[in-house]
Amino acid sequence: MNPIKNSNGFTLIEILVALAIDFIVLAGIYTAFYSQQKSHVKEQQVVDAQQNVRGSATFMTREIRLAGMERPSAGVAGILAAGPHSIHFTMDRNGDDDVADLDENIKYGFSAAADANADGRADAGSDEITRFSDTDDPIADDIYAIAFAYAFDDDRDGELDYVDAGAMNGELDLGEEIWAYDSPDLAAVGLDKDNTTGDPLATPISLDRIRAVRIWILARTRNQLREAAVTKNFLVGDKVVNVTDNYQYRLLTATVKCRNLGL
Repeated sequence: MNPIKNSNGFTLIEILVALAIDFIVLAGIYTAFYSQQKSHVKEQQVVDAQQNVRGSATFMTREIRLAGMERPSAGVAGILAAGPHSIHFTMDRNGDDDVADLDENIKYGFSAAADANADGRADAGSDEITRFSDTDDPIADDIYAIAFAYAFDDDRDGELDYVDAGAMNGELDLGEEIWAYDSPDLAAVGLDKDNTTGDPLATPISLDRIRAVRIWILARTRNQLREAAVTKNFLVGDKVVNVTDNYQYRLLTATVKCRNLGL
């Protein structure tokens, strides 16, 4: 006599096969989700680095452009310190003929704790750019390096001073604008080192002749994103910054014409 078969059930083998198929499908879904999530995190960190350099540059550009605004009758210079890795300036926001009020004396750069040797690079690999004034406020994080240079009008003819490249085809070639900074390595007071050549200027330039500021900001992602280290070189100020690691970097350069200087 034949045993009765249950046509509505599943055998153990069928159940195991179904579970195996489900596992394979779920593993595929998880792998795709994990890969997308990992890619999204990487892209977001790159976007954050880009926003850091753009945001900090926009913030500094807006205020540096106002350096010397409503210059006091006492003749206080708009730019008080023109270093290669920090800038210090004043503005008379309320027009009361002094710069003694809160938020009228401003400095940008790394803090001493973030850049102990003052070389323009964060000692910890990345750190915050700080706006020093009546309060010390970070304006961007994950910054690897920062630099400044300054163009000037020493002869006060209303034009930035240029490198005289000589005559060509009977016409004077003015060459490039001269960008310089006040080097802590030189004893001279004022702009004393050429940012392009690294040579000392023949004659130091008084800070009240500064008419424009150039800013370099190099940011990196918060975490390492590459599987293997990559070597890259970035020109930040007067130095070539060499990095070999798994981070991704974003460099931004901005030039600010100081509207209130030289008036």
